[in-house]
Amino acid sequence: MPIFDRPELKVQKDRRVCRVTDTRIAKYSRRGMLLSLIAFVVAIAIGDLRIVAPRLLLMLGIGLVLLTLWRGYYVFRFAALYATGPNRWRHRYFLATTAGALWWGLILLCHVWLLGFAPETHFLWLYTVIFCSSVTSVFSPYYRFLGWFIGASLLPASLMAFISGDVLGAIYGFLTVAFVWLTVHQGRRDSENYWDRLSAMQNLQTRASNLAAARKHSEAAVELTNEFVTNIGQEFRSQLSDSLGALALLEAEPLSQRQREWVQLSKNAGSQQLKLVDNVGLFTRVARKDIRLRHGSFNLVKTIEKSFKFAARAAHRQRLEFNFQIDDNLPVMAIGDNRKTAQLIRNLVDSATAIAQVGELLGQVSFRPITQGEGQLTISLVDDGRGEILPDESELFGAFSRLDTTQVTTGLGLSIAKGLAEAMGGYLQLHSSADGNRYHVEIKLEMEPNQRVYLTPDRRLQDCEVLLLHQKGLFVSGLAQVLRSFGMEVTCLKWLPGCLQEEEDKVVRAIDRRQLILLAPAMGDDSLLTDIAGIFGRDGVDVEGCPLICLGGYGHKPQFAPLMQAVPGAVYLGRPVTRKELHDALINRLFGAAKKPSRRIVSSSGVSPRQRNLLLIEESRQHQGVTEEMLQALGYRVDVASSVENALEQLPEGAYDMVLVDCQQNTEHSAEIIESLRHWESEHTPEDRVPIIALTSTTEEQFEGRCLAAGMDDYLTKPLAKDPLRETLERWLGDD
Repeated sequence: MPIFDRPELKVQKDRRVCRVTDTRIAKYSRRGMLLSLIAFVVAIAIGDLRIVAPRLLLMLGIGLVLLTLWRGYYVFRFAALYATGPNRWRHRYFLATTAGALWWGLILLCHVWLLGFAPETHFLWLYTVIFCSSVTSVFSPYYRFLGWFIGASLLPASLMAFISGDVLGAIYGFLTVAFVWLTVHQGRRDSENYWDRLSAMQNLQTRASNLAAARKHSEAAVELTNEFVTNIGQEFRSQLSDSLGALALLEAEPLSQRQREWVQLSKNAGSQQLKLVDNVGLFTRVARKDIRLRHGSFNLVKTIEKSFKFAARAAHRQRLEFNFQIDDNLPVMAIGDNRKTAQLIRNLVDSATAIAQVGELLGQVSFRPITQGEGQLTISLVDDGRGEILPDESELFGAFSRLDTTQVTTGLGLSIAKGLAEAMGGYLQLHSSADGNRYHVEIKLEMEPNQRVYLTPDRRLQDCEVLLLHQKGLFVSGLAQVLRSFGMEVTCLKWLPGCLQEEEDKVVRAIDRRQLILLAPAMGDDSLLTDIAGIFGRDGVDVEGCPLICLGGYGHKPQFAPLMQAVPGAVYLGRPVTRKELHDALINRLFGAAKKPSRRIVSSSGVSPRQRNLLLIEESRQHQGVTEEMLQALGYRVDVASSVENALEQLPEGAYDMVLVDCQQNTEHSAEIIESLRHWESEHTPEDRVPIIALTSTTEEQFEGRCLAAGMDDYLTKPLAKDPLRETLERWLGDD
């Protein structure tokens, strides 16, 4: 058995761990040596040992100083000596310290032997006990050394106290022996706990480093996967954009009804594939929390209306009733990211549509101010409970989770909506009950200081009476509320099959009074339209001048055709309808709308405006055809350049009114093309700025910023549609 502690455990052989422990021992030893010298000087000053045995006192003092210097050599030169060999330093320091403890025990023994239990003896004895108690926690990692140190300091004096035969000495001796035994025993327990704790910490650090390395490899693999998904998604998107563009050109050709149905089916399938590709790319950014939000002013009401109406198409294809209601207090202008807001709404409605499957879905939007310049936008979707019940969120928010339905993946859209809501400082919550599913989204938006007025109701609508005939639906109460917000007096009448004579008489009286009748039939039910057509077709019922408007659902327009023929001026509006659309339809039907002057400038000379010349820069030949054909179909003359070098050669000769750059995946290269065009323009035609429009199929969020910084004026996202393309070109080219 070794005299002093030797490394046995793995952690005791770790130089970093042992260095921390030994550094702490060396630090406290410096203070202990200084205190011991001071205590010895005090005992000499107050005691009689210098008178009783001056030579012995001199020898004890010289020995204490020499042993202190010996220990001090290892303590004050710790860094240099420890670096040469930790075990050698530790063994020599333990030896020097144990020798110093024996010499201190001899000093205490001489005081007990020569002076008995005089005041200076009490002082040295109590100091030794207190000092040993204080160093126990420091020396406990090496419990064998701790036992030698405490035993050498106190046991010689304890034995002398027993031998003296004094009662006080026997008490001191017994208590000191008990103190030494208990301290050594506790030191052993503390040593075991100390090294076990360090061993556990070392294991945790090892596991943490392994986990960190595994996470690093996993993140690298995920990043590689995301990059692959993004790149392959852009490839799919580029090809789908050309396919949809070609279908749009084919749709403009003279086709039979059957051929048009097949073209429309192909366009719908391609649009669904394109949406899936976009969602996969967006999900990869949501998963790695790489969502960059724009901070710009936008029309909040217009963005929400367009998003809801766009999402309503998928609901109608599924034969699902979808309507929405926007609070009157919603600010028109907001500061934030309009695209991400639109994406959130569309993904949320698409997912809710796939889950509901049948019945009705109602969207509600409200806004609550939080501070003077910031507010909370709330978007709620509720179905009527006839669809699927929501499963657990852990299943529903999976990236590619599927419900037990015939519908496609739903978890992808909800995961995107949740990620976008959280990126915009909000959240997405789901609630399911027997009454239906509820989707609740809240996001934060800043309010634009300079607000616009969305709609000022025409004063002529005030006190106008309207008979609202409806069957069923969550949207009916909201529709009545909108009509009342216009100042109209609304009478709601629920129409049931086999309606009583009293309800029919109310309709006849409204016809006779030339009161506005507003029909809101339920989707998939034509009984209301059939019954009203029968009433209007009765003999003796004068329908001349009776205003009639129908807010129909999917498939109601053909059923409303007989009423449009029977009632002059009858108006049909497809649901969902915005407040402005409903307001304008009411004004047009009740009072007739004044024709707005055309904003287009007509040449007084009667000469047709000249044909515009466009330069299309497209480096990929396989993508040239669709864009070129679509531009030519709009009446423009198009020249194609296969590279920026060819474009710079053609610019001086072509007198082009606009340059279009077809950008693919490499947005940096596309930005370089735009920058080269602007550089050529600044050198050759500095006073004539040519509009540059980027055509892109990429969904990369940094694209717009890079191209705008390079000098781009506007951009269009593929697949190109004729109407947005025409509007963009006319906005920048105008008329002669």
